[in-house]
Amino acid sequence: MKTKKIIALVLSLLMVMSILAACGSDSSSTPADDTSDASSQAGGGQMATEGEDAQGADVTTRPTAIQPGTSFSYWINYDMPWMDNRATVLMLQVYDNLLYKHNANGDDIRGNLAESWDVSEDGLVWTFQIKQDAYFTSGNQVNAEAFVKTWDEAKEFQSRMFAPVESYVATGEFELTVTLHSPSATFIYDLPMQSLTGVVDPALLEEYGPDDIRAAVGCGPYYIESYTSGEGFVLKANPNYHNPDRQPCIETVNLVLIPDENTAVIALMNGELDSMNTVNIEVYNNLVEAEWDVSIVTDRHNAYWYNLREVELFRDPVVREALCHMIDWQAVSDIVYDGMFPDPGSLWQGPGEYPYDDGYTYDPELGIQMLEDAGYSKDDIKFTMLADPDFTDQEVAIQGQFQELGFNNVETVTYDGATCYGMLKGGTYEMFPVHNGYGVESPLTPYSMGLTPEGTQRVMWLEYADEDRYAEALEYYNLANTALDWDTYLENVTKISQIMVEENLFMGGLLTMRMYGVNPRFGGVYIAPITGYFDFCYLWDTEAAA
Repeated sequence: MKTKKIIALVLSLLMVMSILAACGSDSSSTPADDTSDASSQAGGGQMATEGEDAQGADVTTRPTAIQPGTSFSYWINYDMPWMDNRATVLMLQVYDNLLYKHNANGDDIRGNLAESWDVSEDGLVWTFQIKQDAYFTSGNQVNAEAFVKTWDEAKEFQSRMFAPVESYVATGEFELTVTLHSPSATFIYDLPMQSLTGVVDPALLEEYGPDDIRAAVGCGPYYIESYTSGEGFVLKANPNYHNPDRQPCIETVNLVLIPDENTAVIALMNGELDSMNTVNIEVYNNLVEAEWDVSIVTDRHNAYWYNLREVELFRDPVVREALCHMIDWQAVSDIVYDGMFPDPGSLWQGPGEYPYDDGYTYDPELGIQMLEDAGYSKDDIKFTMLADPDFTDQEVAIQGQFQELGFNNVETVTYDGATCYGMLKGGTYEMFPVHNGYGVESPLTPYSMGLTPEGTQRVMWLEYADEDRYAEALEYYNLANTALDWDTYLENVTKISQIMVEENLFMGGLLTMRMYGVNPRFGGVYIAPITGYFDFCYLWDTEAAA
C-alpha cells in the first residue's frame, strides 16, 4: 500500500513541479506583483498565500474535535442548485472525493476516500483502494459502486471531467478502476479530486433523483441539515467524519442568502455574517475603513466574449478587432477598481497563456477607421453586454467609453447571478464576461466548457467565425487531451489560446481580484488561488473552549 502511495505522489509532484515551472515566467507573475502593490496602497488588503492561513492563526492550537455551540455564517447571493457548478461552495463541504489538496495547497495532494492508489506504467489505468471506514451521513457505507453510480449521473453535469476517461468500474467492493483513453497530465486534479464529482449516497440518489435536494447526501465534513428557498442552507458538522486531517471544528455553518451586496456588508458589520467576498472596490474600501483585515486572492481574467451565434455583426473579423481597439482597460481599472485590477495582457495568466497581439492595442481612431473602411457607421454597432452584479460597474464604464466615441447603441443589462448563468448555459446573450473555470492545474478546462460542441458554457463561437480554424482548435484540444506529458499538453493548450487571440473572439478584460473579509475570531481560512473558495472543515473558533 505504501509503495502505491509513493508512486502516485511522485507522479503528482512531477506534475506540480512542471506547473510551477510553467507559472514562473515574468508575464504571469507581473499582475500579482502589481496587485500586491496596489492593495498595499489601498491600506488594508493582503494577498493570500496558497496553503497558508489567511487569518494567521496558529495551526498547532487548532482543536481536533467539533467545538460545541460554534457557528459560522457565510454569504451567498443566489439560490444554489445542488448538482451544479454554481453550488461549488456547498459541494466542497458536503461531498468528498478520492483525493484532496491539503489546506487548498496544490503541492500537497493526499488520499481522502482513497487510502491508496496505483497508476499503471503506461499511465492509462488508475486503481483506487477506498477506505472501509467511510460512511454517508445517511449511515450507508461508501464503496466503489457508489462512485460508479454517482459518476453516471455527474457526466451530464460535469462532462469536462470525463473527457479523458474511457471507463470506470468497481473491480471490487472497495476497489475502483479508472481507465483513460490516453495518459493525462491533469487527470489527477479533476475527476478523482473535484468536489463537483464527489460521491453521493446512491440509495438516496435512486430514491429521489438528481434534482431533489433530499438526494444531496455525501460523506464530507458537513451535511445539509436544512434548506430554505430564498434564505439559504444550514450545514452541520459530520460527527462520524472519516478523515482526521479534515476534521470539522465549527458545529454549524450557515450559508446565508442575501441578494443585495450592500445589505450583506451591513450584515457583516453587524455580526450577522462572519464572512463575505467581493470584487467591488467600494465594499473593499468600506471594510478597510472599518479596520477589517481583508485578504485578497488573484481570481481569473473574465474576458468579454463575443457571441457570434446570436449576433451576426460579430461574425465579421473587422468588427471584432475594431471593438478590441476601443477600450482603455487601464482607465476602466482606475475608474472602477482604483487601479487594483490589472490589464493582464493575455487571455490566461499562467499555463496555456498567449500574449495579446497588435489587434488588442488601445487605438480607438484605428478602430473607427477600420469600421468606416468596412462600410459600417457608428449606428450599425449594436449589442448588449450582459452583467451580473459583480460586473455592473465595470460594464457601465466600458459603455461610457463607447458612448464618448459616439457608439450610442452599445448597452448593458444586469441580472442576478443565477439568471446570468442560465443565459450563459442557454447561449442567450450577446456579450458576457466569464472565465470558464481556468486553473493552473487544468488550463484546458475553459475550452472543455466553452469551445467544444458539448461544452456547458459555450462562449467561444469559433465555428461562426471560421470553420477551418474551429476544426484546427478542436484538433489541438484532442491532442492536449491525449498528451503523454505536461509539456505536450501545454503546447496544445497554448495553441488554442493563440487562435482565440488571433481571431479576436473576445474584446479584452481585466484580471479580477477577489477580496475576503472574515471575522478575526476564526482561524483556518485557506483560500484557494484562482477559484477563491475555502473549505469550512479547516475553520475553528479561536475564542471558543476546545
